[in-house]
Amino acid sequence: MRKFNLIFQEIVKFFLVFLFCYVWIRYFLRQFWLSIIISFVISLSCLTILHFVRSNRTKKQGLKLKEKEEAENIFLSLSFSNNPMDFFAKLAQKKYQNIKKCKDYIVIDHKEENVKTILYVDLSFDEMTVSKLIKIYNHIKKEQATKIVILCKEYEKTELLAFCENFQEKFVFLDEYSSYEKLYKYYDFFPVITHKYQAKKKYAFRDFLLFSLNKKRTKGYLLSAIIIIISSLFVPMTIYYCIISSLLVILAIVSWFNPYFNKTSEGEIL
Repeated sequence: MRKFNLIFQEIVKFFLVFLFCYVWIRYFLRQFWLSIIISFVISLSCLTILHFVRSNRTKKQGLKLKEKEEAENIFLSLSFSNNPMDFFAKLAQKKYQNIKKCKDYIVIDHKEENVKTILYVDLSFDEMTVSKLIKIYNHIKKEQATKIVILCKEYEKTELLAFCENFQEKFVFLDEYSSYEKLYKYYDFFPVITHKYQAKKKYAFRDFLLFSLNKKRTKGYLLSAIIIIISSLFVPMTIYYCIISSLLVILAIVSWFNPYFNKTSEGEIL
């Protein structure tokens, strides 16, 4: 049944694109069958190209979106963890040996290079600001580190980075996304996800679009476009007819295939 629905949707998609092409080709060509053939070829070519572009784009963007969602869930899970520094100590131990674990940070001592790095972990959901940085610095300055890496949910980039120029230590800030990329993914060591955000849904001009671009409106748009196209067989096809029928076909395509404004039934609750 699902396969049949997919085939039916592809047929409807092709028919709608075909109508759009036919409207404009018929305007420039008076031969009926030639217009049909050209419209068929163009429609088939457009849908084939669109299929490959969409497939490649999904492969490239799907992983990024998935990683972004995973990064958010990782930060959320760490914030609920009783001993989050245990994970970061184990992560650092994958490459370094001289590790000191404290309540809110770990210290990595590169004795050969006379360099000491601190990884401070702020798992609050507040933005990292100058005032917050000062409190953190006063708390860890006794370690006399040469490099301070601060992991947080997000940070104020302009003012905060400019303020860091006043210190001799080098500061590096990692938000929840750069932490995923430069720590977890780089070391191939990930925290266990124990908590997940619920999926977010966003609608633009929700009330208007839900009404105008709903699947139920497809029939009306398509019928109006077909009437205009059929009338072109008896009267000269003017630019006005081409524009109006094209708009109607586009609205029919969007209404039929747009998933954001076509909610599926959840069925019975009990």
